Amino acid sequence: MSSDFIYLIKPEIFEPYDELLAVLTTKKSASQIDEGFNLGFTRNSEPEKVNKNREILLKQLGISKEQLAIPKQIHSSNVCVVDKPGVYENCDALVTDRRDVYLVVSVADCAPVYVYDSKKKAISLIHCGWRGAREKIVEKTIHLMIRDFGSDVYDLIVYVGPCASVCCYEVDKEFENFFDVKFLRFKGNGKFNFDLKGEIFSQLVRVGVNFKNISVSKHCTICSSDLFHSYRRDGEGSGRMWALFGIKS
Repeated sequence: MSSDFIYLIKPEIFEPYDELLAVLTTKKSASQIDEGFNLGFTRNSEPEKVNKNREILLKQLGISKEQLAIPKQIHSSNVCVVDKPGVYENCDALVTDRRDVYLVVSVADCAPVYVYDSKKKAISLIHCGWRGAREKIVEKTIHLMIRDFGSDVYDLIVYVGPCASVCCYEVDKEFENFFDVKFLRFKGNGKFNFDLKGEIFSQLVRVGVNFKNISVSKHCTICSSDLFHSYRRDGEGSGRMWALFGIKS
């Protein structure tokens, strides 16, 4: 095993599609298991180390930084159509049908949502936290794929990645105003636990995606401290994972 080997999550639902590259990084690497493999320029990160980690990841995947499309995430419901690599301002979801353009979102409790149109050969990658879920970013992204790429919802294959889960995701009473109560587990003292995965799954089904074509990770980023970065668990000291999704030529 290489000393630079990174442990990756690879969605099983995409295994039949050889043309796809779909991964989520973890905080574990063979050389930095104790430190936490970080890909985000956070307040407490060392830029040189982050850049080195990104180089290690891209080398392992066999792609270059010049092939990446990266959004400047703002916890919005803004969706950008991507026709080339680069940085995309003020958006939290990217959509493309271009080969060898690899979409990236950064996460540390928010859900990465991967959507593949197996007929039109188009993809989207969504960064969805509670704010994006409240503003229906998943639904909006799929509607855009239908409008701009002619996607049929019955052809969509979806993976909802590891994120803060209902076991640990504590929120305030105001969430009653944002989400159906079936996605809130009352704890007492005006506190709830929020089922972000359930809300995302509901949006997917509501827009018409076949539930049999949806895979939802069982991992919780908050309580799986050995595997994932978590902002809610570690605060400003938290690193970031990358979700990466692309169609290979």
